[in-house]
Amino acid sequence: MRLIAHLSDLHFGKADPVVVEALVADIVHLKPDLVIISGDLTQRAKSHQFAEARAFLERLGAPVLVVPGNHDLAPFYRPLTRLLAPRAKFEKHLPGLAQATCYSDDEIVAIGLDSTRHLRWQSGKLRSHHLDEVRGELADSADHHCKIAFLHHPPSTAPSGHSFDALVEHGIDLILTGHVHKAHVEVVATPRHGSCVLVQASTACSTRLRQDANGFALIRFDYPRLWVDIRGWNGSAFHNVRVHAFAKQGETWTAAV
Repeated sequence: MRLIAHLSDLHFGKADPVVVEALVADIVHLKPDLVIISGDLTQRAKSHQFAEARAFLERLGAPVLVVPGNHDLAPFYRPLTRLLAPRAKFEKHLPGLAQATCYSDDEIVAIGLDSTRHLRWQSGKLRSHHLDEVRGELADSADHHCKIAFLHHPPSTAPSGHSFDALVEHGIDLILTGHVHKAHVEVVATPRHGSCVLVQASTACSTRLRQDANGFALIRFDYPRLWVDIRGWNGSAFHNVRVHAFAKQGETWTAAV
């Protein structure tokens, strides 16, 4: 069995220090095999915010994969930097992590995809080279692997071409996203064949709350079954809010008891 913690939208610069400490304690206690963070590590892509994010990641005691979110790109009030080097600080302050966007072992393959667009603020998009990356990384993966893609933007925020159908058709089982600060889990089916499990995470530790409290997803994979525990902040600790169970038969994931 593999245990994966999926966090998103940390927003250091707007993070609640009490929640941050509880989050670190919870993850260290859970001992996941891998921590995946689907963007927005910072609030305004400032150096000190990246430094806070880096210090947080180093305390988790597990391998970490990250991709940028729209807040991790140079802001629009620095138009030249935004145009020429939008991810410069992300890459500078997260050395190694910014480049190491893939992970694999004998049970899982996880692939990070940068869905941000430097000429847009909110919306994201997958491009053809993302599918090339997925195809290359999955070329030698065994059927019993859980194949994971993670990115910042869910499909609803990018109607102009940001569809997950192609990821599913390339064999992805699990898609992890953030951006909207709302926890959500569902099976996504393609018009042609196959399906996957979509997991959106809430904001893990920031004060920028919307509909949900701070939280993250804890994913347990034991082929051909998958469980997603949504963990939420109750004011004093993180706890399980609900659990979603899924099973795979052939190319299809379905909700299970």
